[in-house]
Amino acid sequence: MQAAHATQLFQSDASLAVGQARAEKAQRTAHGAAYGHPIWLGKHASPLPSGANEAAAAPDVDVAALASRAAGADGGLVKVITAHMAHPTSAHVWTAESGRVARATDLESGTTAQQLRGHTGPVSALASLVVRGVTLVFSASWDKSLRVWLAGDDARPTPLVVVPDAATDFIKALHADAEHACLVSSGSDRAVRFWDLSGLVAWCEARASGNLDAPAPTPTVLGVVRVHTRPVLALASVPRAPPGMPVAADMYTGLCVFSADSMGRVVETHVERTASGVRCDVVRELDGPETSVYGLAPVWRLGADDTHWVADLWCASADECVRRFPLAEAHRRGTAPGRVSRAGAPLGRAPPVRGDAVVRVRGVPRSVLPLRAVDDALQDLVVVGMADGDVVVWDTEGAARVVCRLEGHWHEVSYVGAWRRADGAVWLVTASLDGTVRRWALREVLQGGSAAGGAGEANGSGAGAAPAPAAGGVALTAEEEAELAELLDED
Repeated sequence: MQAAHATQLFQSDASLAVGQARAEKAQRTAHGAAYGHPIWLGKHASPLPSGANEAAAAPDVDVAALASRAAGADGGLVKVITAHMAHPTSAHVWTAESGRVARATDLESGTTAQQLRGHTGPVSALASLVVRGVTLVFSASWDKSLRVWLAGDDARPTPLVVVPDAATDFIKALHADAEHACLVSSGSDRAVRFWDLSGLVAWCEARASGNLDAPAPTPTVLGVVRVHTRPVLALASVPRAPPGMPVAADMYTGLCVFSADSMGRVVETHVERTASGVRCDVVRELDGPETSVYGLAPVWRLGADDTHWVADLWCASADECVRRFPLAEAHRRGTAPGRVSRAGAPLGRAPPVRGDAVVRVRGVPRSVLPLRAVDDALQDLVVVGMADGDVVVWDTEGAARVVCRLEGHWHEVSYVGAWRRADGAVWLVTASLDGTVRRWALREVLQGGSAAGGAGEANGSGAGAAPAPAAGGVALTAEEEAELAELLDED
């Protein structure tokens, strides 16, 4: 009788089968442009081809051994809980990892540029602030702490600031709004905290001017919103509008923050600094998601009259839907059916906003990127990272259809971002619980991608399309899987 591998102990036959399938896919997709030029974090650096070297080198590691270690219910060597890019032109992607590390990886060379160590639990959230060329990275963890780091040449820096009790439970999301010098945090304690970064902005300006000795100040809490009844998993704010045209009159132009929880509740909060302090005004809800919201992505677009900017918020939720919410009332294009979740009566002083498009993605979406944020010509295309490891590009105009399906990851795609390479070409950057980062040339994706399933996956999005019921059964979230793996390791 063959002895069970340590990673296979206490696993069901079903989970072992899933693990074996992941291991086989890991070996098959370990290398090559077709699979997104994979980087095995901490194990293998994969450089992108250049003009002088059009073919990427094959991995110099034992891919079969790496793949075998991907087997099991938790999967992967390094579990990337989330990822972050400071700026679309930055050649670094930051990964928040289950092994208590945050890592900056050079997207050109595939090598580790910086490692942030010190958290005593999985790193679960990242954000950044760039002021006059000085980049601050914020990390948060299940250890409930918030840390501030200086990005740069130091391979293993010490934190500038440590806030040991930044929450009363796991922190699961961070978002930095540079325009309003505010950091937002949230997590399992269901509170949304707003942190004042004005002192750190001044510190960055002083450092850029040559004052390298001043200590970095500790962020302070501006205000707290406690309206969620479940863990808050995702945060976003409306970025600064593009230049050239005014913003629509019914668009709020101050700090507008969206928070989303595991019940499907998405809340819009306006934060205003006053003479007596800060006012956090819960304005309304975004009505529609049935259960856990994993991804929020705001994007600007031209209004119907082509004379004003208006904004949409894209939302990816575990009810197998990706929704678009128009934030300017006068520029809405029809609405889809409203709440079917159990989140309770709508919150806020204003009526809920309903989506004007619902894309049924037939699987659980974990991350979303509207390509309009990259190029106006791609206004109807949305990239969705799926729980099954696929990355799917959807055309959301009318009856939604799959433009292409990218195969490579073998576990949940926890992040989808865009990177503008030095030559001007746009690349997609994806990260996953499988412990790999992958880079896809967008032009090649859109020109050479095949619509896997094609018409079979065209599932009627558009205005008024009702969302499909959530899939039945019980599944562990990525965070729960990582927690289980950590507990088993400790035992």
